[in-house]
Amino acid sequence: MLLFYPIAQYEWGLYIGAALIGFNFGGNFALFPAAAADYFGTHSVGANYPRVFLGYGIGGILGPILGGFMGDRKLWLAAFIPAAIVCLLASILTTRLKPVSRPQAHI
Repeated sequence: MLLFYPIAQYEWGLYIGAALIGFNFGGNFALFPAAAADYFGTHSVGANYPRVFLGYGIGGILGPILGGFMGDRKLWLAAFIPAAIVCLLASILTTRLKPVSRPQAHI
């Protein structure tokens, strides 16, 4: 996110950066259900996956609104710094996240 700001000042940088983000974006639809199954168990994916996907939907609505608000005010750098911080925090939290262990049934 921090590199996108200086790179996107050039037309070719904007195209390359947007393409890289777009190519990585499609993986979410394969990773979200698998992550929900890993962390909540396969027996409760149907109950938990909609909650995971709801966060994606809220971000898809609020992100462009906030981006437009910041863009209208020419606050480009002020938009990228918080986004970079949130990405860094999410990365750290992801490394600390552990699936819930469930006791094994004895046969």
